[in-house]
Amino acid sequence: MPDTPPRVTRPRGRPPKDAQFAPVDEVMAAAIEAFSVHGYNGVSLKTVNDQLGVSRNLLYQRFGSKAKLWRAAVDWAFRSLLEYLEGADDEAADPMIRLRMLIRNFIEYSATRPYLARIVTVEGAVRTERTEYLYRSYIKPVQSHFMPVFEQLREQGRIKNIPTEIFYFLLTSGGSAPFGQIGLVSLMVPELGSADDKQVRVYAENVAEVLLNGLSLPDLGPGDRPGNS
Repeated sequence: MPDTPPRVTRPRGRPPKDAQFAPVDEVMAAAIEAFSVHGYNGVSLKTVNDQLGVSRNLLYQRFGSKAKLWRAAVDWAFRSLLEYLEGADDEAADPMIRLRMLIRNFIEYSATRPYLARIVTVEGAVRTERTEYLYRSYIKPVQSHFMPVFEQLREQGRIKNIPTEIFYFLLTSGGSAPFGQIGLVSLMVPELGSADDKQVRVYAENVAEVLLNGLSLPDLGPGDRPGNS
């Protein structure tokens, strides 16, 4: 399995005010951060332009509207999550080990990208076209990485018949919560707020342990497995 995913870093300082160009990754990082902190209604193209320190017309010329900027930023943020989960998944592994690694990979990836948890919380509060787009394009595909593993483990009689939706919310709204609530974490668990790789790995392993212990059934002998009589 791959090591902890590389961090997203942004250069210090701002480009000059008369800059007419900003790298796509820098624009997307600024936009998704703004939308995840302030919500869609709390952001304007001017907000992100000012944050980047670029011409007031740059984002309008490049995206045309706030709605198109939001979608581009969400695509940029979540497409890479899906690619990481797919690339890190080991389909040949024992399904319980595979599920543990999926949990750990999700937590570790989210730790360096706190906007993922925040944007889902913000957009999930009310059903809108944006919520539907986020669900259809990214939340369902994330769930699809876990569901086949659940089915395998159920067929083998190794986990309880708990709906995958409950697992999803516990993992994404619970497990990744510290990375979207940095202010609270700085008071409660300051060392986790630093996103130190070792601290994040320990935290991810603990989350996996809690979730898997809650799902798992007592280990059965071969004669007690489903399909044996």
